Amino acid sequence: MGLQFSRVAASFVVQVPRPVLEQHMVASPEVVGEELAQQVALYAQRNSLGYYPALDYFLEHGGVDSDLLNAVESMTWLVTGLVREEIKTRLRPVFSNIRFESIQALAYTMPTVRPGQNNTLLRLGEHFTPDRVKVAIIATSIRHRDTPETAVKMAERMIWRWLHEHFEKIEITHIRYLPPDEDDVIP
Repeated sequence: MGLQFSRVAASFVVQVPRPVLEQHMVASPEVVGEELAQQVALYAQRNSLGYYPALDYFLEHGGVDSDLLNAVESMTWLVTGLVREEIKTRLRPVFSNIRFESIQALAYTMPTVRPGQNNTLLRLGEHFTPDRVKVAIIATSIRHRDTPETAVKMAERMIWRWLHEHFEKIEITHIRYLPPDEDDVIP
């Protein structure tokens, strides 16, 4: 049996360290997140919502300061670019190929906090702070006789090992083996 390509799909969330953000941004992401939280909470209260909408809702319907939304958009554009480059640079020595399936700032996802929960404004502010990114990649490596379980464990270990020192936090949320195509075998 020859060498074959071992592919895994991995999803993880990374948080960019504060010093990196301060080096690239003129405004504090935490201040922007806190201000967004206050405006979103006020909007939800005034409109008797039982939830806090995602930022895309406010892009279409208004209700939040447009300059604040523009600031978040600029910050998330910068943060996602920094994350993409850092991941490519750090994982290049480990995997023969890395393909990004998606990369999304968590600030644009639906908040999990609901009105009336403990520490609502604090948790909502953390959610809207543009410093965390959800990443989905397909990573390929050339391995000799990898089982699916071995490939998944090795990929998880390598992703964490090569990224954890470069991000404030990394949480691997999902990883699974992708069966090789017939063309993925090297005789």
